[in-house]
Amino acid sequence: MKVKTLLAAGAEPLEQTSALPVFPIAETRFGRMFTLQGDSVISRSLRVYGEFAGDEVDSILSLVRVGDHVLDLEANIGFHTLALARTVGPTGHVISVEPQHYCFQLLCANVTANQLTTVNCIRAGVGDVPGTCAVPRHDPVRRHNAGATPVSLEPGAAHPTDTVPLITVDSLALPRCDMIKIDTEGFEDRVALGARRTLATLRPALYIEIHDRDKLQRLHGLLQPLGYSLLLHRTRFFRSANAAGEPVNVFSPNTGGTALIALPPGRSPSGPLPGETRSLG
Repeated sequence: MKVKTLLAAGAEPLEQTSALPVFPIAETRFGRMFTLQGDSVISRSLRVYGEFAGDEVDSILSLVRVGDHVLDLEANIGFHTLALARTVGPTGHVISVEPQHYCFQLLCANVTANQLTTVNCIRAGVGDVPGTCAVPRHDPVRRHNAGATPVSLEPGAAHPTDTVPLITVDSLALPRCDMIKIDTEGFEDRVALGARRTLATLRPALYIEIHDRDKLQRLHGLLQPLGYSLLLHRTRFFRSANAAGEPVNVFSPNTGGTALIALPPGRSPSGPLPGETRSLG
C-alpha cells in the first residue's frame, strides 16, 4: 500500500509516537490489535481511527460470503485478515501471507489474540515462481511505511534484509478459493501469473492493488481472456464515518488507493461499492 504523502498540511498529529510502546495496542473495528510504533500509515491509522482504508475494506468484504475460503496477500499486521475472518465466519477459512519480520509476528499475535481458529498464517512472499526473496527488516520504532515495503528477488544494500520463501498461489494446491486480495507492492502481476491454474479452475473473485499503468495492462491481458469482468476502483484512506468517530483527516485530502476488481461469471459485489468505479470490460 503506497502512500506518497501522509500528513495533510496543518493536520494535528493526534499522537506522540515517542511515548508509545514498541507494539502499541489499538481498539479496532474488528478487534483489539498490536500495532507497530514506527509505522506511519496502517498502524497509525488503526490507532487513530480504529480502521485503515475503511471504504476499501468494505468493498473487499462485499466480495466475500459466509463460509468462503479466501487469501490475504500480503496481510501486513492483519487488519484485513481480521475483517475477512469475521465475515467468512466459523465455516470459512482465511490464509494470510506476509513476508516482513515484525508484521508477520504481529499478524500471528493479532489472529491469536482474537481467537481466530480459521486463519492460517504463512511467512512468505508471493510471486510467479517458487524460490526465495529478500525483504527489508525495518526498525519497529523508526518512522517507516510498513505497507509500502517492496519484496525483491535480490538482496538490497539500502537496508538489512531477511531471506524468506517465495511461493505461488498455485503451489498452495487449494481445494477451494472464493476470493483473493492482492497487495504485494509491485508483484501483483507476478502473483496473478503464479495463480493461473487456480484462476482457471476455482474462479475466485480478485481485489488487486494497482500501482502503475503497465501492471494494470498486464493484469487486464491475463484476466480478461479467462472470462473475468474488470472494474477499476478508487477509494480514499480517510472517511469521516470511521470506527473511532475521529473527524481530523491526517492524510492529504486525496490520498487513497486504486484497485482492479476482477469478477468471474456469475459473481458481483453484494451491494454498491463506495468510492469511484469504472468498467474496463
